[in-house]
Amino acid sequence: MKNYVQISIRTRVDTTELERGRALVALLDSYCLIPEQVSFNPDKFKDDFLGDESLQRWWAAVAIVKSQGRSFEAPMPFAWRRKKTVKSSGYVRHRIYNHAGKLVPGSVSISAPWNSRTDWRLLFSELVRIFPPQIGTLHLFTSRELGRRGAWSSFEIGSFGASLAPELHNLAWATYFGDEFSEEGDRNAMKRAGFIVDEYANGYLVQVTANLEDVDRSFDLFSAKRAELKTLYRHGLFSIKDEPEAPGAA
Repeated sequence: MKNYVQISIRTRVDTTELERGRALVALLDSYCLIPEQVSFNPDKFKDDFLGDESLQRWWAAVAIVKSQGRSFEAPMPFAWRRKKTVKSSGYVRHRIYNHAGKLVPGSVSISAPWNSRTDWRLLFSELVRIFPPQIGTLHLFTSRELGRRGAWSSFEIGSFGASLAPELHNLAWATYFGDEFSEEGDRNAMKRAGFIVDEYANGYLVQVTANLEDVDRSFDLFSAKRAELKTLYRHGLFSIKDEPEAPGAA
């Protein structure tokens, strides 16, 4: 499988606001990621994206959902894809309140074949301002981490597990710790150790290395730095505890 970038965000903010959708599309456009097609289903596309006209039609369109014998309104997902360079796809699943009245966080996902000309780090840093995360990740996946079982398979698709009980499978190249997760980790120790830590209103963003491309070019270095960074978090926070072995290792 070819290298690809995965951005994943879990957020409690009101994702249904049209202005938030407009900010997302403007951000994608600025990185040559403007949608070409749009849908409510991230696995099925047939409608062209026609700018703000499409956004007003497709963003947070309401459907009637039935659950446990009750009916309630819920916003439909907003999904898009782009076939031209920069090829990419993504979706926003809006936050909702479930039948028990509990807030179920929304999610944002962007996947794209690796393109070194795109500043993925900057894009991610701007995206988390539009959708302040409860938790968020940016990672470049290569053959060293793909096709593994268990928690690794969840990590490679950007899954945080159950909506009301999110879990951290692993540290990505860049990980955003927001809301209750902002208390995790020793930020001062990270900075003293040379890790890049950016502070935000509801949390912080930490990088394993200086460049995302390190995951491909120098995976062993990236892996060692990730293992070092994990020691600055409480034991048991991450479900993946070991690093992938080098090819040919016994």
